[in-house]
Amino acid sequence: MPQQQQQQHADYDLLAVFSDETKAEAAEAKLLKEGFTNEEVFRLASDFVKDAQFREHGPNRDRSSVFLQTTPSGPNPVMVVLFAIIFGLVLGILMFVAHFAFAAIPEPVAAIAGVVVGIILGAIVGFLRRGPTRGAIGQDMAKVSAPVQKPAQGDLTVVAVRLPDASNIARKSRARGILLNNGGKIDRSVGRSE
Repeated sequence: MPQQQQQQHADYDLLAVFSDETKAEAAEAKLLKEGFTNEEVFRLASDFVKDAQFREHGPNRDRSSVFLQTTPSGPNPVMVVLFAIIFGLVLGILMFVAHFAFAAIPEPVAAIAGVVVGIILGAIVGFLRRGPTRGAIGQDMAKVSAPVQKPAQGDLTVVAVRLPDASNIARKSRARGILLNNGGKIDRSVGRSE
């Protein structure tokens, strides 16, 4: 049976597998509209291509996981220093003003203590403050993790093309383009040997 299947594959110049019958039907209609004949375009059952070898056209699907990664950004050193200076100044001034309200608070020691405590509090607030999450660029995870439905056995989801002149590269390229643009995956193991 594998020899017969290999022989059947060798009878076609192009073989494209689609996710459902409507896409395969649209691709077949487009091929016929573009001048290909019924003797060149064939619809086959999905179980015809069990051991197909596909090349990914367009962006690599595995690369999407890199773009879906998110990492929290660390503290911004500029913000840490800025908060430390602002808190140090504010608490230093408050302790200096508190000296006038309460005579029991010594003037220079209170202001210096306020500055030191303000710097420490500002640095802590700056370190605890996190920036935006890196990598969250708006992907819809529901679309990413949606399982791909495989067609049922016997569904006519395969479109095969057999050209009378297999050396006509322009015609073969046009057929390949139509199949790919309609959502087909081209089987690399298919092709007639001259």
